[in-house]
Amino acid sequence: MRKLFICSLLIFCGHPIFCQTAPPLQFVKSVRQKGPVAYRDPFGSISPDGKKFAYSDRKQIIVQQIVGGATFELEKHGRFVITLAWHPDSKRILTYEIGGPKNYWYIYDLESKTGSVWWPEKKLFKDAKVKLEIERSELKDLTWSTDATLLAGLSKRNGKTQLWLMDSLGQHERVAVEKNLIESIQWNPSTQSFAGIVEVDGKRFIQFNLLDERSQKLPVNSYGPIAFSPDGRYLYFSMANEKKVVDLQQYEISSGKQSQLASFSRDSYGPSVAKDGSVLFRLQDYRVFIAAVDGDGGESKPITTFMSEISHWHPNGKLLSFTYGNWRRVMDDMKYPHIAQDIGYITFDMDKPAEQPEVVVRASYSEDQGMCWSPNNKWIAFHTHADGTDDIWIQPNNDASKGKPLSKGGHETGWPRWSPNGKWIVSNTAYNTDRINKLFLIEVNQETGEAVRPQIELIPPGLEDGIYTDAQWLDNSHLVIEYVVDPETKEIHIVPIDGSPGKMIHSFKSDQLYSGIGISFDQRWVSFIAPDDNGTFQVFKVSIDGKEVKQLTFDNTDKAHPSGSPTDNIFSFTVFNFQSIFWMIRP
Repeated sequence: MRKLFICSLLIFCGHPIFCQTAPPLQFVKSVRQKGPVAYRDPFGSISPDGKKFAYSDRKQIIVQQIVGGATFELEKHGRFVITLAWHPDSKRILTYEIGGPKNYWYIYDLESKTGSVWWPEKKLFKDAKVKLEIERSELKDLTWSTDATLLAGLSKRNGKTQLWLMDSLGQHERVAVEKNLIESIQWNPSTQSFAGIVEVDGKRFIQFNLLDERSQKLPVNSYGPIAFSPDGRYLYFSMANEKKVVDLQQYEISSGKQSQLASFSRDSYGPSVAKDGSVLFRLQDYRVFIAAVDGDGGESKPITTFMSEISHWHPNGKLLSFTYGNWRRVMDDMKYPHIAQDIGYITFDMDKPAEQPEVVVRASYSEDQGMCWSPNNKWIAFHTHADGTDDIWIQPNNDASKGKPLSKGGHETGWPRWSPNGKWIVSNTAYNTDRINKLFLIEVNQETGEAVRPQIELIPPGLEDGIYTDAQWLDNSHLVIEYVVDPETKEIHIVPIDGSPGKMIHSFKSDQLYSGIGISFDQRWVSFIAPDDNGTFQVFKVSIDGKEVKQLTFDNTDKAHPSGSPTDNIFSFTVFNFQSIFWMIRP
């Protein structure tokens, strides 16, 4: 139990602010995330009857009693769970899932623990009046009215958001309203309609009835889900503070009194409310740093003390690059891919952690990641979303003003790595938004920084169907690649770049996405990430012939993205702590 002070205030200017002691917080669950890249906060919700708690790390759907105790996992159909909503009867859960069969919407029965496709015959949603037709994959954020007779969902077309209404069978659908932006729709008992966050002329409001423009609009800088108490007296939402972190708020609709319910250094948001008025919310805990370990194993040494990940070595072995910034916040992710990720480097020091980047290589308005130097030190290649791209860019060393794309048409593009002779850059990207990353080579002139020809796909024989999540150069004509067979199984292969057959050297179990691999300075070992016996993600290495595997790190922190020094027997890697901590409060 923990007590907080909350500040209550009227939203009108001039009213005094006063503080009162808030009811204690009840800890419910800490849900760990499996990796720092491509993941988002684990999410969860209290059942309407207040007895159960359902949550997901985006891979599993797990249910427990709200008071704690044993958990059970629901059958899952897609690869990733994107949203989760309770049916008003507290016996069923509706999810939106991607990957696997392209059915997207599933309904789960808690008694049988099984799920089925929601409205399997419904492939399209149509509104002839507004001449709009969308596929079921485009309908997002479905939520019920309290009596379960009506559902609302959102779609995006032509730069606008449409609010769809339909009956419980998915029939009689219509576009009820269209706005520049609608988010976080929820049933509002006080108006007997759906409310949500809207944006008008760059300003955000919570509109209490989306179907009535005359309804109340609360002018607050709100982000993330909203919720109403079942009696319609209170609205719960999260509002950005001066540090651009969101704090959970309570708003009394009749009086206009607003109270801050939580204040942490990271986001507190995602409220859901039970029939007795209990409010469940989540607190984000996200921290990433660079560390290093001797190539023979031992103690992990801190290399950075600021938010940083995805390290890579300069060819001289003295400089270490990384992605850094203040990302993975609600306000930041709302702007994805234009998030607070920049690239820079430090002089590597095993004994003195760096407190800030020594050199800022690029700090654009968009996501910049995974830089590497050309062997002749003239150029830097990196991944960015600048100018609407999702591709590999190149710029002169430490001259971000002259950056330009090397590849084109990418989706979920990975991190570039330059061949020792400077002739090739390898990376991975998907043809489309299905996230099935494939392997690509860019032939480049490292003297001029120009691509010699368009990128070409490398398809090693026998590896046509899986996902490529990382590639490192063993020598000028061979790559070591991380190949995902299924969500739980990875393989490490050595593949020639001429398209001839390669060789698998290791297979292992791990469900961390984009965990990465690294090559030792003598090309005798490949480092990788896998869980130890306790489930903690550690750095391991496998010999290049696949005959020997050694664990290198042992401390109780999760790791990702190993990278081998080109000159010394050292591996750098990312250390991360990523979890959602769920709390319940009874205001």
